[in-house]
Amino acid sequence: MLRRFLKICFICTIVFNFLYLDLPAKEIKHDFYVKIEEIGREKAIKRGRQTVKMLDEMYKTFIVLVTDEYVKDETMFSALTISKKVFERMSAKGWYNARLLDATGDPHNPDNSARTKFERDAIEAFIDGKSFYEKVEKVDGVYYYKAATSVSIVTDGCTICHPHNKQGDLLGGISYSFPLDMFLD
Repeated sequence: MLRRFLKICFICTIVFNFLYLDLPAKEIKHDFYVKIEEIGREKAIKRGRQTVKMLDEMYKTFIVLVTDEYVKDETMFSALTISKKVFERMSAKGWYNARLLDATGDPHNPDNSARTKFERDAIEAFIDGKSFYEKVEKVDGVYYYKAATSVSIVTDGCTICHPHNKQGDLLGGISYSFPLDMFLD
């Protein structure tokens, strides 16, 4: 099996070298960082949406893994507490803003209550059965991509801190916000 894998890697290397290394550098075109005028707002929004979905999948995966492996009772340091610390650090470094949102009406932490119209609208969308909500807002001349994803109980470990809920119950969401020019020159 290892031999087959190495053979495939070798063939891919030869094909890559044949296709790309003989081209002058100026002929290889990359479009990851471009001006918004060149790609339009729709492409920037698509990139923002992909980034949010990737981050969301990562956060929710480690929340479930940490909960299942380490949270044994309500007094333990929860995975959501760790997530909030990660959100704070990412925001402090200027990457994006993310925060937890409560949809139950009785949050464990009042800081998780919806603060903005976007967040309130996102919670309403989740209550209506949607799992993803997004908007673009222009603030002080800067476009922001905002998205929120629903958070439901997906494992028995979640019920340690939410004993009155069952799997599938909506708890809230995660709200993300970052400038669209994050992907632009």
